[in-house]
Amino acid sequence: MGKGILILVVGLSALISLLIINLNEDTNRSLDTTVDMYKTTQVRLISNSGIEVYLEKMRRNKTLSGNFTDNSLLDGQYDISIYGPDTNLTITSAATYLEKEHTSIVNAKREPVKMPGVNSALYISSNTISLNLNGNVDINGNDHPMFGGPAKSPLPGIGVDDVTDSAFIINNVKSKITQDIKGLGGAPSVRTLTDNTDWLALSEEFIFSADTVLTTGTYSSGSVFGTTDSPIITYCNGDVDFTDATGAGIMVINGNVNLSGNFNYYGIVIVYGQSSIRCQTIGNNGIYGGTILVGESVSVESQGNAKFYYSWDAINQCKVNLKSSRFKILSWLE
Repeated sequence: MGKGILILVVGLSALISLLIINLNEDTNRSLDTTVDMYKTTQVRLISNSGIEVYLEKMRRNKTLSGNFTDNSLLDGQYDISIYGPDTNLTITSAATYLEKEHTSIVNAKREPVKMPGVNSALYISSNTISLNLNGNVDINGNDHPMFGGPAKSPLPGIGVDDVTDSAFIINNVKSKITQDIKGLGGAPSVRTLTDNTDWLALSEEFIFSADTVLTTGTYSSGSVFGTTDSPIITYCNGDVDFTDATGAGIMVINGNVNLSGNFNYYGIVIVYGQSSIRCQTIGNNGIYGGTILVGESVSVESQGNAKFYYSWDAINQCKVNLKSSRFKILSWLE
């Protein structure tokens, strides 16, 4: 009987040892599987995050393209390749983490800039309008072609929101000045318009895509904010003074603006404010395209030679050549 018990004990010990060995093997296999899954997830995260990182860089640098290698992220690395036109971009991210590899390929296109509808050479939307126009002010809604082509249909010289604003301008501007407000219908070309544009929301779209951001200050001779061939989006956050500067594209100004010397701009200028804004021109200044002033109170002051001209060509150059900072993802392959 003693031998039987001994045999039983030895057998149970062997069986328990075998079970322990099998459990250890299962535990090791499970641990290996967990570690492998972690590595696979991590390298995939690095690859996809690399795409996101470079989409943000492309938002800020609208000409970014080519190969960018040895980027470090989450203890791994990734290489980026960007090629193709803005309408059909291919962004490839090849990542490594320990011995794992993962590649993500995204096809995207840069969405076009949402251009505002320009309804007059100078559009004023405000509860309170103040005008002090002197010198040779020329507000002209007749089209001014830039490249010698035929003129498009004219727009009003000045556009406002209601008939009381229209009557105020005609009755309170010097007769000499009213004859220089030209455009649709003849001088003085001041018209009440229906405009449902959310200028604040639209301005925020442009701010998101801004190529250049200016703070309060004076920008003088030599300052260039885009050209007619390469227009840009400029955002001015605060009161700005432009002296002998030039530019082209879309300029959004959240504050007051003073134009002096020989300031010339080709495109659309939007000046907006939650309370009051002032647009003051001194010297020989010209905005060719469209000028939009939106605020609770708008004051326009001018001396010298100030030109607010409608130009379809200047606006179309913006529409064709400006780039936004928003992308539409067409496909995402992993």
